[in-house]
Amino acid sequence: MATLLCHIEIHPGKEEAFEAVMKEMYRRTHVEEPDCVRYEYYRGARPGTYYSLLSFADRYAFLQHQTSDYHEGFDFAAMIRHLDMEWVDPVAGASPLIPTEVGELPHSANAAIRTAAETYQVVVQAWWQQHRSR
Repeated sequence: MATLLCHIEIHPGKEEAFEAVMKEMYRRTHVEEPDCVRYEYYRGARPGTYYSLLSFADRYAFLQHQTSDYHEGFDFAAMIRHLDMEWVDPVAGASPLIPTEVGELPHSANAAIRTAAETYQVVVQAWWQQHRSR
């Protein structure tokens, strides 16, 4: 599985546009991506801050999401001031998700997927390992 938490800061005045785009992304992701496990957006406490929790069956499903036609069809740069993508690991017994893993790309992965794999590298923290069996 591949799970990440995105910390998002929006340009002032772009909140309405951002939320409209995220509603469409949410709808299409859940309709068109069978390997999407979680894909949700939340407003933060500070103005213009948002969070997104994304979880996919595996790294390849995440990369397919990132390179989907509808994902590439929006001007995110005009809305997003700062984005921090943090790979997270679920705590067994406190989350229904399974551990985040890097996983290998299939040999059939196209050039866009391979480029995205270099851009969005899954980071599995060494300290997670000792806590996974608990």
